[in-house]
Amino acid sequence: MENQVTNNANALRLFFTEEVFLVKDEGVQILPLRNTEPVSAIENVSVKLAELPVLKSEIAQIPEINPTNSPKVYPQTPEIPHQVAESAPEKTFKFLGGNKKSVLILVNDSEHDVSTEQGRELLRKIVKAVDLGTSDFALLNYSNYKGTDFVELHRFFKPATMLSFGVEFADLRLNFTWQNEIIVHETTRIIYAPHLHHLDRDLNAKKTLWGHLQKIK
Repeated sequence: MENQVTNNANALRLFFTEEVFLVKDEGVQILPLRNTEPVSAIENVSVKLAELPVLKSEIAQIPEINPTNSPKVYPQTPEIPHQVAESAPEKTFKFLGGNKKSVLILVNDSEHDVSTEQGRELLRKIVKAVDLGTSDFALLNYSNYKGTDFVELHRFFKPATMLSFGVEFADLRLNFTWQNEIIVHETTRIIYAPHLHHLDRDLNAKKTLWGHLQKIK
């Protein structure tokens, strides 16, 4: 069946041929709503909650609504600055030579720069016998740096070979006992001998030293 409803003005004129007038009805009065006050969101929530068939204990668990909708402010925990431990400055040394072949020679003489005249002459013969020039080794008088351990010396000189004349292992904080054998500690070969001045007068000690030097040439 075709739809008989139409809003076309020309079509309506076919059915309504008489004039239509609008008349104001004085007897009809439209009154405004009596309760025009808005219902707050809290009241609506309260009414809805009251109508829900739930237990009182469950209602108590519902979080309280903050009417101001303002976020809670929590105090900030003071930031603890991260402290970085400062590393001790690297110790430096005054020495003779160039250390090109990483050979560290330690002497221990508080009265001379190196040793007595006899001791210096013996040292010249030793370095010449193993084909070392002044630029090849580093010569340090340990008496000027008492308390320095092997770690500090190794960090600075990085010796592949260390000849110690009169500097005890305990002074270097090494737990070794010299038994007339080359000691290999980490990457360093260590040879111990008496003070240069005393060594010059000890034939057996010089022979032992020479045997060790032949092994590291």
